[in-house]
Amino acid sequence: MTTGEGGMLVTRNKDVAERARQMRLHGISRDAFDRFTSKKPSWHYEVIAPGFKYNLTDIAASLGIHQLKKVEQFQKRREEIANYYNENLKELPLTLPPMPLNGDVHAWHLYVIQLNKDLPLSRDRFIELMYESGIGCGVHYIPLHLHPYWRDTYILTPEMFPVSQRIYEQSVSLPIYSKMTDEDMQRVVSTVAKILENA
Repeated sequence: MTTGEGGMLVTRNKDVAERARQMRLHGISRDAFDRFTSKKPSWHYEVIAPGFKYNLTDIAASLGIHQLKKVEQFQKRREEIANYYNENLKELPLTLPPMPLNGDVHAWHLYVIQLNKDLPLSRDRFIELMYESGIGCGVHYIPLHLHPYWRDTYILTPEMFPVSQRIYEQSVSLPIYSKMTDEDMQRVVSTVAKILENA
């Protein structure tokens, strides 16, 4: 589901809920909105932590409320797509994403495969070939040690993070979204298979 930007936190822990309320709005000690709806003068507030500006806008929240009504439908469709990919990609030279533990529900927000390291085809070339076939792919995510700020500030190198670097170099996110048709799924699978068979 989406709210355009922002999101929602759900917790049964009162301390976590209170901390989130403070941190979402500059670390203010009480909800700023309460200051304007209180039955008595309530103008005073204190910044008690170095918080953020993470409060969800009313418009984004209204999107989220309506998306919540569809979230199970969205998840079910994404799970169908993931199951189709799992079944039809399992014989190819790649590693499929881990499956959820028994009793858990996977959101399938992303479907990330890892190309086998002995393929004579780089991850980047694989993505180029997918794009040439009209299928967009992504890489989720680029490790922090490769981003200029982290790399240069802390003098990080790929050799310092060999596992992260290897997984990054082999990872590709295939398309997965609730509006995908069966034909879309089949085209993704057949294109992946064709590229890897011709590698």
